[in-house]
Amino acid sequence: MSAKCLNPKCQREAQTRGLCAACYVRATEVVRERLTTWKKLEAAKKILPSHWQKTSARKWLLGHAS
Repeated sequence: MSAKCLNPKCQREAQTRGLCAACYVRATEVVRERLTTWKKLEAAKKILPSHWQKTSARKWLLGHAS
């Protein structure tokens, strides 16, 4: 069974950081508008922590990952 979106008013399947695709887009918009930050959303348990670290992605993209 797939996990449900963390938004209690949403019944869709979670895709990214515990949110469905639509709710993740909304989260991205409020962060982009500087109304909040990803860290604040994590602390409020509105999203899950990111599993992808920027430094790891950078190393992987540049072929430096071991």
